[in-house]
Amino acid sequence: MFKGLLLKLHLLMACLPVALIVCMSLLGGLIQPVGADTIPSSSSCSISSSALPAGTVGIPYSATLQAGGGTLPYTWSIISGSLPSGLTLDSSTGIISGTPLAAQTYSFTVRADDSASHYCTISISIQVNSNTASENLTSIQTLMISKADTLLLSAGVLPVAKDLASSDGRVKLSFAASTIINMQGQSQLGAAVESNPPAATDNSTLVCAYSFIPSGATFSPAATMTLRYEAASLPAGASESGLYLAYWSGSAWQQLSSTVNTTLKEVSAPVAHFTTFAIRCPTPATSTTTTASTTSASANVTISADILETTTSFITSSGVLTTGTTLSSAGGKLSINLADNTTVSLPAGGQQITVIQIASPPAAPGGTKLVEAYAFTPDNTTFTPDAMLTVKYTVDGLPSDVPEASLYLAQSENSSWIPLTSTVNTQAKTVTAQLSHFSIYGLLGKVTEAPPSPAAPSPPALSAFSTSDLTVSPETAAAGEQVSVSVRIVNGGTGEATKTVILKINDAAQEQKDIKLAAGKSQIVSFNVSKSEPGKYTVSVDGQSTSFTVKESAAKASDGMSVAILAIIIAGGLLVIGLVVVRLLRQRSGGY
Repeated sequence: MFKGLLLKLHLLMACLPVALIVCMSLLGGLIQPVGADTIPSSSSCSISSSALPAGTVGIPYSATLQAGGGTLPYTWSIISGSLPSGLTLDSSTGIISGTPLAAQTYSFTVRADDSASHYCTISISIQVNSNTASENLTSIQTLMISKADTLLLSAGVLPVAKDLASSDGRVKLSFAASTIINMQGQSQLGAAVESNPPAATDNSTLVCAYSFIPSGATFSPAATMTLRYEAASLPAGASESGLYLAYWSGSAWQQLSSTVNTTLKEVSAPVAHFTTFAIRCPTPATSTTTTASTTSASANVTISADILETTTSFITSSGVLTTGTTLSSAGGKLSINLADNTTVSLPAGGQQITVIQIASPPAAPGGTKLVEAYAFTPDNTTFTPDAMLTVKYTVDGLPSDVPEASLYLAQSENSSWIPLTSTVNTQAKTVTAQLSHFSIYGLLGKVTEAPPSPAAPSPPALSAFSTSDLTVSPETAAAGEQVSVSVRIVNGGTGEATKTVILKINDAAQEQKDIKLAAGKSQIVSFNVSKSEPGKYTVSVDGQSTSFTVKESAAKASDGMSVAILAIIIAGGLLVIGLVVVRLLRQRSGGY
C-alpha cells in the first residue's frame, strides 16, 4: 500500500511541469507587460503615432493618430490617463484637437479597434508648453467700431464674464469667465466695418461684414459673437430664419452653427478665433411668384406716430419714406427728422411708433445729471440713413450745476448711458444727435464742480513780547569808546509778530530795530553806542534799565595839571619880579 502511494506521488510530480507549461501558454495571451502594445495573435494591427507634437497654452492644437495592419475603419479611444485639458479625441478620425488650457506633460494610452474586432494600444504623451506672451498680458484695450473698453486679465485668463459691444449695438462679443485669450503678442482688440469683404464662394449673399483684429487671436472657450442686421438690407425674397454667421478662412466662407433672433434682428454663433465675419443668407431663388410678391409688398404703407401724445403719420413705399418729414410733439419739445428716401424698418411689419417720457429712467453716470428721458418704441425700429433727434430744453428746467454747453443726448444700453455725438444750440435751446434705431434716449449734462469754499480767515496772531537780560559791556568806558548793549526779546504769544525794540540813553531814544518772531521764539538784539562826555549814562529798553560810566581821559587831566603848574610858575615869577622891584626902589631911596 505504501509503495502504491509513492507511485501515485511520483506520477503527479512528473505531470506537474507539463501542467505548468499548459497554464502559462493559456495565460500568455491574457497577460501583457504594462505599457506595451497589445496585439492579439489574430491581428497585425499597430499604431505608428508613437510621438505627438507639443502644444502651447491658448493656441489651437491638432494632431492625427495613425494605425495600420488592421481592417479599416478604426475606432479610437482613450483607455487610461487623460488628454491635455481643452483637447478632445475624434473617435472616427483619430484627430486630437482643441486649445490647450494648462501647461504640463499629459500621458495616456490610446486604443485603436479595427472593423474585424481586433485592436492595438500604445502609451504616448503630449507636452503642453506655457504661453509666456499670453500669461504676461494683464489688460487688452478694445475698440468695437467706435466704443472703447478694457479687458482685464490674470495670467492671460479673463477672470470674470465680459461683454463688448459697439455704440450702436450692431456688434457684440460675449466672453465667459475663465476664458483663455491668446492675442498673438498683441494688446489691442478691435472690430471695424469691412468695406471690401471677400466675394461669395457658395450660393449665398452677403448681408453685412466686419473685420476683427488681431487676425488669428484665439479664445477658449469660444466667445459668442452677435451681429445685428436690418430687414431692409436683406435681398428680396430672403428668409430671416435662414441667416447665418460665416467666417473667412482665407480661401472660402465657412458657415457657423448660428442662432437667429428675428425680433431683435440678430444672428449669433460661437467663435474661437478672429478673422473676417459676416452675416450671409442663401441666395433666394428668382421666380414669377417672387416678383409678384415683391410688387405686392411695394404698396404704400401709412405709419402712425404718437410723439408725446401728439399724433402724426407718414407714408412709406416698400419701407422707404417717399418724402422727408419731421415728427414733432406739441411745442417742439421733441422732434424726429427723417430725410427723403429713408428706409424705415419696424419689427414684425408694425405700423405704429410711440415716444413717451419715462418717470424712472436709469441713473445718470458719475459727474453728470439726467434732465429727462424718453422711451422710443417699438424697440429696434431702424432708420437708414440715421434719423435726426432734437430735444428742446429750458434753462429753468436744468439743474443749477449743469451748464447749457455741457448738455448731450445719450442712449440707454443695459442700464448704462452711452453718449451720442451731440450739438447744443444755446440760442434755440435745443440739443441734436443722430439715431439709427429706437431705444431709450435721454438728455444729460455734465455737472460743474462747485468752487472750493474760501478758507476761514486765520485769527489774528496774538503777541506777548517780554524783555530780559539787558546788559552793557564794558560798564566803564573811556570817552568815545564803543559800548555794546544787548537785550533778549521773547514772543510768548500765539502767533508770529513784529516788535520794534527802542534803545534809550538817559530816557532819550537813541536807536531802534524791528524784529519778527514766531510764537515761543526769542532773539538777542544788540546796539552799539559811544559817549565822549565823562559821566554816568542810564540805558533802558522796554522798562529794563542798566548803566555805564564814561571816565575822563588821561590826556585831558594832564593838560589841566600843566596849566596849574604854569600858573604857579607865572605867579612865582611875578612875585620875584615884585620883590626885585621893591628892593630897587628902596635902594634908590637910600633905605638900603
